[in-house]
Order: sequence, then structure tokens, then C-alpha cells
Amino acid sequence: MKIKLPDSISSSQDVAALSLEISEYARWFYHNSVKDRTKSKHVSLPPTLSPSALDLVREATSGKLLSQTTLDALIEKLDKYKSGAPTITITLAAPATADIKVNLVAWCRKNLEPDMLVNFKFNGLLLGGMVIRYGSHIFDWSFRRQILENRHKFPEVLRRV
Repeated sequence: MKIKLPDSISSSQDVAALSLEISEYARWFYHNSVKDRTKSKHVSLPPTLSPSALDLVREATSGKLLSQTTLDALIEKLDKYKSGAPTITITLAAPATADIKVNLVAWCRKNLEPDMLVNFKFNGLLLGGMVIRYGSHIFDWSFRRQILENRHKFPEVLRRV
């Protein structure tokens, strides 16, 4: 089974949180199955799963009954995904909103790699634009860089004002 994460799950930290959430559910599932076999009357409610985790669990079962093996396999696949997926870091001048994150992640997964993880940072010194790091490559499209590259043009611009 290939994992397709929603665009709201962008970074390795998001994948780790998703894996932890499903692990907690798997623990509950195991304990609940033991209670069922021993006819225990103590009932515990399942942990609440986020929509993303719920979708992954549904996809993993693909119409079959949920089992401990399926949950363990899903957790293992999430951990492998987190460690093996290509990662890009986007630094913006301000914290990215949820909509901007989803749009940038969707673009990266559509145009670069379908299993791309995107980490977001912010640095107010950029003044605007963005800096992208992929492996050892850095692409700087910040306003700060543009201003510093064209600082010799400032006196001319100021004379015309």
C-alpha cells in the first residue's frame, strides 16, 4: 500500500504526529480486543482520530475488517515515509497561514515529487519573497537579496523622486 498524505500533512513533524495518533489508537484497539476475548464488562472509548488519521486507517483497511496487523503495518509505513521522503524547506518572511501551506504543499507534490515533505520556517529579515532549500541547493527569491543586489541603484532612484 502506497501512502498518499493530504496536503494538510506537510512536514516530517506532521507525519510523526500522525503516526503517534494512530499508535495510540492501535494500543486502544489491542486492549479492546483483549477485553472482548475475555468478556470484560469494562468499556473504554476509543481515542479520537483526526480526519487525516481516520482517512489513512480507512484506506489501509480498504473495505476489510480492521486488525492489529493492519494498524501496525500502517504505522511502519508512516515511519518509513517520514524517513525516506524527499524534503524541502521553505522560509518565508512571516509565518505561513494554513491556506498558504496547503497550496505550497499541493504545488510541490504536483510539480516536484508526489511524496514530498515540506518544512516551513519564517525569517522577518527576508522582507518578503521566499528562500527554498532542497538538499544542498538554496534558491533565494527574497526581497532582501534583490535590494542588496541592486543597492547601487538606490541613489539614482532617490534622485528621481
